[in-house]
Amino acid sequence: MFKNFCPSALGINGRQSELIELALTYAFRGMDVDMHDMLRRSQRTTFEDASKYLKASEIKIGSFQLAIDLDSDDDTFTAAVAQLHPLGEIAQQLGAERALIRVPAATNRLPFNEFFDVQRNRLGQIADVLGQREIKLGIGFRAGAELLEGKEFTFVNNVETFRALVDAVPNENVGYVIDTWDWVVGDGAMDQLSEISGEKIVALRLGSVPEEADLATVKSTDRLLPEMNGVTLDHVKVVGHLNETNFSGPMSPTASTSQYKGQTREFLVQKSQEAIDGICKEAGMTVAPLPMDLIEDIPYEPTPM
Repeated sequence: MFKNFCPSALGINGRQSELIELALTYAFRGMDVDMHDMLRRSQRTTFEDASKYLKASEIKIGSFQLAIDLDSDDDTFTAAVAQLHPLGEIAQQLGAERALIRVPAATNRLPFNEFFDVQRNRLGQIADVLGQREIKLGIGFRAGAELLEGKEFTFVNNVETFRALVDAVPNENVGYVIDTWDWVVGDGAMDQLSEISGEKIVALRLGSVPEEADLATVKSTDRLLPEMNGVTLDHVKVVGHLNETNFSGPMSPTASTSQYKGQTREFLVQKSQEAIDGICKEAGMTVAPLPMDLIEDIPYEPTPM
């Protein structure tokens, strides 16, 4: 696995060049990219112009989020799948290997059993298109209580139904997005996570639930940077398990900016880097030094007179 910078998972915005600089400064080996924006920019200018910063930095693309609403009507969904073909082409040119999507926590469209079949088929269609470009589809879920408001039918907002849906999609390029915040809020524990091999996981996201939070009412804005020993889930054990079971994907810190009001984006990136590095060290993994640390390690040699 590799340390990955996902700006959206930290609520961070900026020009692509600025985000790449942040990732490199804090020794992130990979970075998530807005592939839909890359496609638009490539269509306005050229692929070479749109990708010049990524190519110059040589940073690995961790994953990209699919802007597809799985709760949309059939015509809207069909149109979105059609856009996957040019999107997949751009992603393949950039060497991206992982696309991510989250399933609806609730819906007004259909009861659970009928909606389950719809989602399984839709995820299969998406995986088919991505598979043509040798891109994996990582499926995640969301457990925040606010996602159920105003919805008639609960769908996937816990680990049990999440695992059932992912396992029901037959495509070989389909796997899990494990988000430890959603895992905890969605009634998940370490023993359930231990049943999933790292080879079946497409992406890992780490975030902590506040100790005082009521898991029945906690909202997505109640998300802290990952702690070593979070509420009911030990991040050191999570990372250790995935490392031992051959997980080779991106590991990204997450947090809600509402928990860090008044802080700069540099602060958030630095603290997320420190959190991930600390967890990895405790899990017995080698942690790459920051670029500034490498500079400090270079012995001083006075300039000859």
